Amino acid sequence: PHPRSRAIVTMAVAGFRVPLTAVLAAAALVCMVLSPPSPHHHPRRIKSSVTNAASANAASNNATIPPVNQTSAQRSNASAMAAKDRTPLVRLKAPIVVIGAELRIGTLLIIGLSERGERVVAVSRDQTTPDSMIVKMAYGVHYIHGDLNKPSTFERYIKGAKAVIFACQARSVFNQDREVVQFTGGDTPKSVEYRGISAVAKLAVKANVPQIMMISMYLVTQKTAPEYIWLNKFKRSMYWKRQAELELIRQCKQSNTSYTIVRAGGATGEKGFGLDKVVVRQGDYVRGTLPLEDLASVAVEALFTNSTKNAVFEAITGEENAVAGLEKLSRNDGSAQECPEEDVALARTDDN
Repeated sequence: PHPRSRAIVTMAVAGFRVPLTAVLAAAALVCMVLSPPSPHHHPRRIKSSVTNAASANAASNNATIPPVNQTSAQRSNASAMAAKDRTPLVRLKAPIVVIGAELRIGTLLIIGLSERGERVVAVSRDQTTPDSMIVKMAYGVHYIHGDLNKPSTFERYIKGAKAVIFACQARSVFNQDREVVQFTGGDTPKSVEYRGISAVAKLAVKANVPQIMMISMYLVTQKTAPEYIWLNKFKRSMYWKRQAELELIRQCKQSNTSYTIVRAGGATGEKGFGLDKVVVRQGDYVRGTLPLEDLASVAVEALFTNSTKNAVFEAITGEENAVAGLEKLSRNDGSAQECPEEDVALARTDDN
């Protein structure tokens, strides 16, 4: 392969574990673009083909020109019949719009959806990145630049979508001692997560999008939990996550759009264990971690499971099957519930 195509294969495999078939397809495309013209492409043959195509097109056009002596009504009827016979060359599937495509979880969601054969529109607030270029070439994903503070920048892509996934988070970093969370780029949980989902839900409801999914976090209702207390010190991040959930639920309840909220356990960057190792619960009492790869897998599976409509659930790593867990879900608003006796082990912290 061409040296540039070889580099793309390396990046894709190392960065995202993109299936080999998709990577090879992207590499082949690059090779086609970079390869010199074939010696078999003879200019006379090309000219002949173009001439023949033009002649056929002219004959087709002449065949549809109505006779001069036709009446106005006859010409109108002929035009209407011709318009009826014209069909689009390609019928595109309704897309799934992923907002927050610049994040790692956004990229994993896009790959998961593309692997299922879904058409994806990726909304990113960053300009084109190496990551997005790899995914775009491997899967043909359409990336656009969108600003949550200016919903008009992506509004037209919401129209006609069959689902919207909101995976945005306020950009943040730890300080040197990993004791303080510092938000960057002017982001806050209120401005990005709460105001962001409010704007997106408004657009989706107005456009009659069937479903909105939001990626959230576990323990957002457990105000006395150590995790909640610590994280909420930073711009009231846990409080605004829960307010964002409630805002999405409020708007969906006043419309025909359904909501699905996925509350992930503590995110890790390790390799996913698979859907056979994910515990799914409702009630916001479980504690644990969840690799981002498994979070993306659970979210994609949930999007196509009927029982997740108008449901909020938590997901952590454990010895259960996520698909079976998703099918048992019931409608709820994400309120806290008391932990049942059989799940006490799932609610324990390291301290108890």
